[in-house]
Amino acid sequence: MNSNKLIIFNFISFQILWWACVLSAKPGLGFAVFLLVIIFTLAHLEWVEGWQQALPLIITALIGCLLDQIGYYMGLISFEYPEFWTSYIPLWMIALWLAFACTLNVSMRWLQPKPMLAAILGGIFGPLAYLGSAKLQVIHLPHPTLSLAWVALEWAIAMPFMFWIRRQLSQTILGKPA
Repeated sequence: MNSNKLIIFNFISFQILWWACVLSAKPGLGFAVFLLVIIFTLAHLEWVEGWQQALPLIITALIGCLLDQIGYYMGLISFEYPEFWTSYIPLWMIALWLAFACTLNVSMRWLQPKPMLAAILGGIFGPLAYLGSAKLQVIHLPHPTLSLAWVALEWAIAMPFMFWIRRQLSQTILGKPA
């Protein structure tokens, strides 16, 4: 698959996975969508990035999960359909971060060398995604202004940091910039 088709495929795949993750929260299908995203990620590593990118991909997904977990513990975000372990973010949200991590070296690669732009776009589009999830009634923002400010800060920090990690680890693994 040529580069432009791969970028478009990666972008569209993430949009489909975003919807699958968010819509799976309602009927409690978090485990099923988590398995779907695991399979997608394995295919992504096999056919797109290569297995040497598994660790950087997992680290960046975990960063997103950790930041959401902090917001969850602080009571700034909550989930309408908690899973059997209510102390942690649900599986569908973990799956969503994993799917997002698959975009960092492909459809969003152009943003890697632009940390300020990544922070600004993260600070804008991150809250919009959470607002969309809130409209679909799978995420609750208990303190709307403070919750959205947290999400904006979370994404403004996460985006450039995730890109930096992917770039640094790719240079270490491959001996060249990602």
